[in-house]
Amino acid sequence: MAGAYSHRVVVELEKSDIPKVKNKLVKYFQSRRSGGGDCQVDYEEGSSTAVLRFSREEEKKKVLDKECHEINLEKGVLKMKARLPSDEQTGQKKAPPEEKQKSKEPEIREQELPDEGSPSPDSAEEELSSTSVVLENVPEETSQEFLEMLVENVLKGLGSSSQKFSLEMIPEISSAVVTFQTGAENANFIKACPRNRMFTKKGLIVRSLEPTKQVVVDNEHNFNADVLQLYFETKGRVVEDVLLNEEENSAVITFTDPKGVKDVLKEKHNIRNKEIKVYQFFESLGVALYGKDKKMSKLPAAISEPLENAVFTYLKQNPAALESIRSDLEKHFCNVGLEQSAVCLGPKGLLLKQKDFKTLTRDWTNTVKSAFAENMSKFKSKTFQLKPEAVEESERVIRQTLLKVPKEVVLVPDKAQGVISVAGLVDDVNALEKPIQEVIDKTSQMVERQKLSKTQEVKVPPTIYHILSQDGFQDKLLSVYPELQMSYSKEKATLKVTGLVDEIFAATKTINDSNFSLNRQSLDMEESVLNLLKGGEEVELTNSLLNAFDINAALEISAKRVQLVAASEADLMDAQEHLKQLLTTKHIDVEDADVLKMAEWKDLVRKMEDENNSSSNRIQIQTANHQVVVCGLKDEVEKVSCTLEEFLIQNACVDETVEVPANIIIKYLKSPDMPWITDLQKQVDLSFKNNTIHLSGSRAAVEEARTLIEPIVSSVVFDRLLVNKPGGKKFFQQKENMYLSSIKTDTGCLVQLVDETAGAKDGLVPRQVPKPVYQIPTQDGVEIAVFKADMCSYPVDAIVSAANSSLKPDGGLAKAILRAAGPQFQDECEQIVSKETLKPGDSVITGAGGQLQCKKVIHAVGPVFETTKAQKSVALLKKAVKESLDLAADNGFASVALPAISKNLSFPLDQCTLSIVTAVREYCDECYDDNRLRKIHLVDSDDSVVQAFENAVKQVFGNHGVSHSQQAIPPKDVKKKSPTSDPFLCEVKTKEGLRIILKKGNIEASKTEVTVNTVFSDLALNRGAVSNAILKAAGPKLQQLVTAQKAAGIEGEVIITDGCNLKSKKVFHAVATKWDNGQGPAEQALSGIFKNCLEKAENGNLASISMPAIGTGNLGFPKTLVASMMLDKILEFSSQVQPKHLKRVEIVLYSGDAPTIQEFTTEFIKKFPNASVGSNPKSSSQATGPFSKVTSSTGKHETTLGNVTIQVVTGDITKETTDIIVNSSDENFTLKSGVSKAILDAAGPAVEQECQTSGAQPNSGMILTQPGNLKCKKILHLAGQTDPVKIRKVVKDALEICVKQSFTSVSFPAIGTGQGNVQAGQVADAMLDAVIDVLNQNPSSTLTTVRIIIFQQQMLKDFHNSMLQREAGEQQEKGTLLSSFGQRFKSFFFGQSEEKQKKEDEISIVPVKADPACFHICGGTQAKVDAAKKWITDLIVNEQTSMPITDNIILDLSKAESQLINDIQKKMGVTIRMENIDSQASLIVEGLSKDVIKAMGEIGNILNKVRNKQELDKKVELAGAVADWQYQLQGQRFQSFDALTNYELEHALQQDQKSVNIKVQGKDYTASLPEGPATDKKGNTLQIIRIDKLKGDDIPPHWEPMPAKTTCLLTNVQTGTPEYNEVLKLFQATCNRNVIKIERVQNPALWKSLQIKKNELETRNGHQNNEKRLFHGTSEDTVKIINERGFNRVYAGKNAACYGNGTYFAVNASYSASDTYSRPNANGEKIMYLCRVLTGDFTPGQQNMIAPPPKSSGSIKLFDSVVDRMANPSMFVIFHDTQAYPEYLITFK
Repeated sequence: MAGAYSHRVVVELEKSDIPKVKNKLVKYFQSRRSGGGDCQVDYEEGSSTAVLRFSREEEKKKVLDKECHEINLEKGVLKMKARLPSDEQTGQKKAPPEEKQKSKEPEIREQELPDEGSPSPDSAEEELSSTSVVLENVPEETSQEFLEMLVENVLKGLGSSSQKFSLEMIPEISSAVVTFQTGAENANFIKACPRNRMFTKKGLIVRSLEPTKQVVVDNEHNFNADVLQLYFETKGRVVEDVLLNEEENSAVITFTDPKGVKDVLKEKHNIRNKEIKVYQFFESLGVALYGKDKKMSKLPAAISEPLENAVFTYLKQNPAALESIRSDLEKHFCNVGLEQSAVCLGPKGLLLKQKDFKTLTRDWTNTVKSAFAENMSKFKSKTFQLKPEAVEESERVIRQTLLKVPKEVVLVPDKAQGVISVAGLVDDVNALEKPIQEVIDKTSQMVERQKLSKTQEVKVPPTIYHILSQDGFQDKLLSVYPELQMSYSKEKATLKVTGLVDEIFAATKTINDSNFSLNRQSLDMEESVLNLLKGGEEVELTNSLLNAFDINAALEISAKRVQLVAASEADLMDAQEHLKQLLTTKHIDVEDADVLKMAEWKDLVRKMEDENNSSSNRIQIQTANHQVVVCGLKDEVEKVSCTLEEFLIQNACVDETVEVPANIIIKYLKSPDMPWITDLQKQVDLSFKNNTIHLSGSRAAVEEARTLIEPIVSSVVFDRLLVNKPGGKKFFQQKENMYLSSIKTDTGCLVQLVDETAGAKDGLVPRQVPKPVYQIPTQDGVEIAVFKADMCSYPVDAIVSAANSSLKPDGGLAKAILRAAGPQFQDECEQIVSKETLKPGDSVITGAGGQLQCKKVIHAVGPVFETTKAQKSVALLKKAVKESLDLAADNGFASVALPAISKNLSFPLDQCTLSIVTAVREYCDECYDDNRLRKIHLVDSDDSVVQAFENAVKQVFGNHGVSHSQQAIPPKDVKKKSPTSDPFLCEVKTKEGLRIILKKGNIEASKTEVTVNTVFSDLALNRGAVSNAILKAAGPKLQQLVTAQKAAGIEGEVIITDGCNLKSKKVFHAVATKWDNGQGPAEQALSGIFKNCLEKAENGNLASISMPAIGTGNLGFPKTLVASMMLDKILEFSSQVQPKHLKRVEIVLYSGDAPTIQEFTTEFIKKFPNASVGSNPKSSSQATGPFSKVTSSTGKHETTLGNVTIQVVTGDITKETTDIIVNSSDENFTLKSGVSKAILDAAGPAVEQECQTSGAQPNSGMILTQPGNLKCKKILHLAGQTDPVKIRKVVKDALEICVKQSFTSVSFPAIGTGQGNVQAGQVADAMLDAVIDVLNQNPSSTLTTVRIIIFQQQMLKDFHNSMLQREAGEQQEKGTLLSSFGQRFKSFFFGQSEEKQKKEDEISIVPVKADPACFHICGGTQAKVDAAKKWITDLIVNEQTSMPITDNIILDLSKAESQLINDIQKKMGVTIRMENIDSQASLIVEGLSKDVIKAMGEIGNILNKVRNKQELDKKVELAGAVADWQYQLQGQRFQSFDALTNYELEHALQQDQKSVNIKVQGKDYTASLPEGPATDKKGNTLQIIRIDKLKGDDIPPHWEPMPAKTTCLLTNVQTGTPEYNEVLKLFQATCNRNVIKIERVQNPALWKSLQIKKNELETRNGHQNNEKRLFHGTSEDTVKIINERGFNRVYAGKNAACYGNGTYFAVNASYSASDTYSRPNANGEKIMYLCRVLTGDFTPGQQNMIAPPPKSSGSIKLFDSVVDRMANPSMFVIFHDTQAYPEYLITFK
């Protein structure tokens, strides 16, 4: 015990006279504020120091650390300082370990313990130690039993649960005291409490209760203080103080020593034989512990306060008032309750828990009575006296009129006493006192009147009473007799009047008079309505038909008539009109009269009449003359009529048809496998015709049957099979029945062979392709079109379905597609979903089938539109569209149809369609020039969606397309624009590889990576023609990008931006300056722009750039200067920079600026003489413009563009009758010369005055005036121009005015050709280009005619030429085929003609498209149909064969011969196509085997004829070279025979024939050989002669003599001769082979041909270096042919043909010695020719070349031969047989 509080601290007090300072010290140093904790305080009263003993060392340290402490007193502050005791400061020994251990125990308050120096606890010390603890913070609701159990639980934890203790509750301080038998038990309990879980959970605090020096004496005998002091001192105890408490009859006695308290408590006490009781008193608790003697306090008695009855009732009915009293008395611990006419005031139990409860209890009764009286003073009651019989009525009136808020006051009537009381708040009762008194007085008077009143009933019909009431007769009576009472009884039809006798008489008279004064009129309506009303009850009809609608009138109904009654004429008219609106008659036409005889019809009529049988709501149904008449209330008539009409319609007999795609489906449906027909025939009559199922029966049954049939039809899998195999259809037809039966057996499918070209006749329902609502092609030819159509029957390769992620249709298009495709369609969708998860934006593809007209269906999963994530929704939609298009293209489709995906998923329609079309545009741009899709159609059946699509397409692709009202260009005519079709003027390539191209066009349409733009220093892009055009094409964002650069706009500066909507990636904006007339800076700045642009393009890794003719427009630079400077800078850039990236520079000239084009072209050719020159549109025979074919007549040329006619005519413009006449005037519109003078003079002074007035006002450069005397609608005056560019603009502006104001025709003069002196050709180009621009931009305008009136006849030709340039037509062939033999012979000697180069083009063997075999196939599943298709395909394909005919003679077929082969295709049902592979020409014949064999025979015959003819031609040519046979007519000179007769004569001579039959001028002659004459059948003779062409110096002198009649001689060259050595040396220079012999080939005709050709080449080429000696290896079997006829290019490619289809010669003998060319014979000997070859001018050859190419672009002069390479060629190829002579034949091994 002694060491529990061993950590001492001394506290020095600033003041020592503070009362109860010890308690304050304990409280402070046990608080957190001091830093301390559990401690004991040693303090002597009046001392300036105190000793603190802490249980824990940490708390001691915290108190010492703070050093200065303060305690707040009631007055002032007590300051203290903490320090260690002096003995600890001098280093006394530390506390023993066990004390340290004890200091770490939990915070427990205990009684003070002895110091360390005290003796161990003995009996005396034990007596003074505390045996009690205080449990603090005890909750109010805690019971004593609980605390006792808790103490026992704590003790049980100590293992001493048997210890005895006592517990006393002190509820007023939320505490309890537990007293043990010993101090040790007390201390152990204190230590154990914090470890008890329940103790800590309840938040209890335990501390030791200090020993006390005070006791309380029960002084009920009122002993004074001195007596009490003496008594206890006589007991041996020193009394320090006695304090009397007279109120409680007690006294507190203070001893000097706590031991005295213990001694006193052990004894019993009597003073003067009067017992007194003594109890411990603890100052810290402020109470005494009474233990078992504790007295129970009693509550004071309840009080009952009487109340007035009215006030009692008020409080009872007004809880809020009673609650206010309760709330006020609750602070006095008082309960308030209502009893019979009284209030019960009772004390609350909480009173006894107050510290001063005894005082409160003593004063409670008076306090509560006073408070209650004060509360009741707020309420008041007032009693009113009246007659008993008036009590009830007064109460009723008071409640109705005054007591509208019953809670404010309460009314208490007492009929027995004749009083009414009112109670409530004082103010409320006072306010009502006077009004209540007035009501009571008035009610008393009324009761008295009722005693004297009488009642009378007046007969008034209800309808009349209603009219009178509406007319206000009651108000009139009451205004005179206000107390008169009236009530009407509808049942009795009487008006009860109550009042005084005089009042009743006056009222009765007034009622009768009013009735007689009413207006009446017969109802004017249909007889059926009147009959209906006559059958009804008058009052009920009046109420329902009139009164219910506030119509102040009534019906009076009798058997003869129906009358309207009203108070006024106006009311009558209103009632009449109202009934006409309310009641009606409906006549229903009966489609089928037999329906009226049906029992169901009669039952329905009866039911309708029963349901509407009330008098006010009755309808009438009658039948007459094939009509059903229904009359009654309009709404009911409409409802009943609708029901009856529906019955009549549904049950009428009708005929309907269900269309099916093909007859084979009907045949399939009628098969025994489909028993549905029997069931269906029970409901309707069923019949079948071509492509239709006919249904006949009641409309309802037919509709039901239709809904049954359509799914059945859809479930049938139908497909078409097209077999494009030649002869396939014919083959199948031969055994058609057998094949059909086999297919049915093998696959279960029905098949029908049809002719699809015959449409529906052969079983296929023709599908009419709808016309596009709007159609526009993209730049690369993709057709974008909007259609209003049904997607399920739309004929494209693939349709797109708007799907969800599960691919299960939930309605709309997806469900319709499923119905059309059939059940297998959904199966395929489910297979896809089972393998992959689809998300918005995804697309998948499936098959089609069923009744769909497409090959595949693409399912696009569209997104749901979210307003907060609009951009994401649009992105997902565009993704779905693009993926769909990709799928279509990847599957090889050319056409696809898109719906409005996501339109039913909250997507705004306009945003939906715009997003889809934008995605299409982006897709087309991304796939430019590589787009496999050729048609992208936007399809929907809803007009609003179609309109939205059209608007979107116009917005995204432009509004220059074709609408449905225009003649659309067929899609097949939309050709992909060739990249080489640009109208280039000149082109050249620098040695560094930079291409420079001069071309015409619009700079804004350039496709290069860079487009150069010119701007002024203010950087405004809308200034200048070039800049404005680029801005319009690029869009407004381009200006924003330029502005964002914040450039200074310095002349010569180049600003780079993105291309926006242009096709170029970048735009270079060059700040140009005006021409300074050659002073220097302007020219230097322009030169810098050219250089800067080129360098920036190269540095930016850009490959191409387009530049306009910068400076040649408004800036005023000379055109020649700009052209020269630009070309020089490009050349300089190419040579100095040697660009790695920039490979193409285009100079783009505006096509309407003829002078600039001329100057730039001239300068280009001057700098680059060898440049390639493009075709000039003005002279080309190929027109590429938009005009139709130009038609001409005298003084007039006409063409069309779309729906507009363009005419150029000579005439007088003032005589024109078009809507608009254009006048070319000046800026003030007052020009009086030329055309303007003629127009103003003819129009009259009024027009001239109007021009002056309008010209003086601000205008746009054009004004419209009245026509005056002219025959047009308006005159358009414009300021004439002399610049072709401005002429084009002003004409465009004029035409746009005509378009905007919906004029249909306009007449122009030839602007600028008069006093402007502009060349007529330039004006024509400018004006016609303007017409094209405007009409292309406004394809749907109202314009139909544009006329240009030419005054001077000579200008008509210029305009005609300009129109021809813009004419759309096909290229004309410039040359014709040589047909005569003479022409062929001429070409043999004088070179190949232009058409000879295109020989291959003349071979027009076009494979005839096989007559396709089209099969319609029906089956139960797609698998069966696919099996049937395979069965058919295999059958036909297995009968097919393909055989080639390889022969280069094919290349020499003429058109006629080609046509013969084409005819074989049609005649024999085969397909023949031509191939040219590896220089080998072939004809591939495909078809049925027997047909192919037959065709091969006929083709062989044709080729043999061609070969024979070619051989004959060759012989004819050679004969012509050898001899010229001539004949002489009588009296004439000798003339040559034709070439063929010449050959026949020469051939007969060579064959030693004596005569030969010939023809001369169509007559038959027999010519005697060798010298003639020629004699006809009549004996007439002609002299003939032969001229030998081989005589002379042309034959080599070293040749051996030619034997007679020999054309070719092969002679051996002797070994060792110079001739032999020369040939041997040439051979062995590259080929070291053993030469067996060398032979000379002597063929005078071939030699002569070579010499003629050689002379020709020398003349044409201008030099003599045309012949070379080359080698040609061949085989032994060709020697005789070559020796006799020379080389024949027909055999080209027999060995090799890499550089053209000609005859090959090698420079080196070693090359020709290869076995590939010189094939050895049986002895191993090989053959090679040394030839003389006329190579002439040569160029590199190419494979498949059949003639040398032209020497220059557009030239008709050809090269003479081709080579393998230009540098040291090793191979030469010639294409003309006479260019080579086989001079020596070398045999070697």
